[in-house]
Amino acid sequence: MLNKEPQKINPNDSGIDFSKSEKIRKYFKSDKTHLYEETIPGPVIGEELIIYVDTKRLKNLIELQQEKLLIDIEKNTKIKLKKLNIQIDNNQQ
Repeated sequence: MLNKEPQKINPNDSGIDFSKSEKIRKYFKSDKTHLYEETIPGPVIGEELIIYVDTKRLKNLIELQQEKLLIDIEKNTKIKLKKLNIQIDNNQQ
């Protein structure tokens, strides 16, 4: 027979890792690179970091330097990410 009991939902089943997000946010604040000063790191979902930017020009620049940024983040925070999801901040769209 099937178990008809309701299942409890884990509130962190979204895949967002808040500890990784906080580590990356601290790294962005401490690093003096001009590129990091113009971006806002968002949550880490799985192995993907969401980054918010103000302009389309900055979005394109980060997309071109994505591999370098992933290596920098991994080297300085010990967090392995597969890709960046760059999004333009809502108030700029």
